[in-house]
Amino acid sequence: MLKLFRIGIILYCCALCTKVFAQSSFHKGALVTELKTGLEVYNLYASLWQDLGSRTRDTLYEDKAGNTYFGLGAEYGLHKLIGVGATFSSHKFFAETDSTTGKKNDTRANNFLVLVNFHPIATKKFDLVIGGDIGYSRFKLKTFDKDNTVLTAGELAMSAYLNPRIYFGRFGINFKLSTPYLKYNNVSTNNADFNKNNKYNNLKLSAAWCLGFGIQYRFLEEK
Repeated sequence: MLKLFRIGIILYCCALCTKVFAQSSFHKGALVTELKTGLEVYNLYASLWQDLGSRTRDTLYEDKAGNTYFGLGAEYGLHKLIGVGATFSSHKFFAETDSTTGKKNDTRANNFLVLVNFHPIATKKFDLVIGGDIGYSRFKLKTFDKDNTVLTAGELAMSAYLNPRIYFGRFGINFKLSTPYLKYNNVSTNNADFNKNNKYNNLKLSAAWCLGFGIQYRFLEEK
């Protein structure tokens, strides 16, 4: 009788564990929405072509650029391991005060991206997300010089990331380590005098390091 009781306890524990681990924080048909923020630091490369009259010159500028961002996104589960979605984020870059004007350049970017996520580990309270996104970035730089020159551009944005999520029921928090990449080939300005003799061939930002934090909420039950 004691032996049968022990076997029953073991089978009950096994069944309970199976039920617990069968519950998943991500599944086919899940809809996960997110609010996010973070800090990005880029390696900046800008190529400027200049017509100096008797000759031309190509100059490559290299620097660091950092920004903070806020955004939102949504992901839908196509499979218990695969999700697709879209995100929007607004970025404001850090700037130093200009010694001549006493003002700071106002540099911003808005990114519209589609994403694909892989969920290799998804338990009741933890979801490991490995993913990537790609889409369109709109860049704008206000210089506040005497001509109020504004640079604008729009082109490619993409990133790869590791994004672990922790859940407390349907609500949760997440952390993000990413390697974003931005490239603008069609930089233009509103300054006609500048445009006569100067042209930005391209502007590229590749990640040095980027850290993010977000809160998420999961809708819809597993069918």
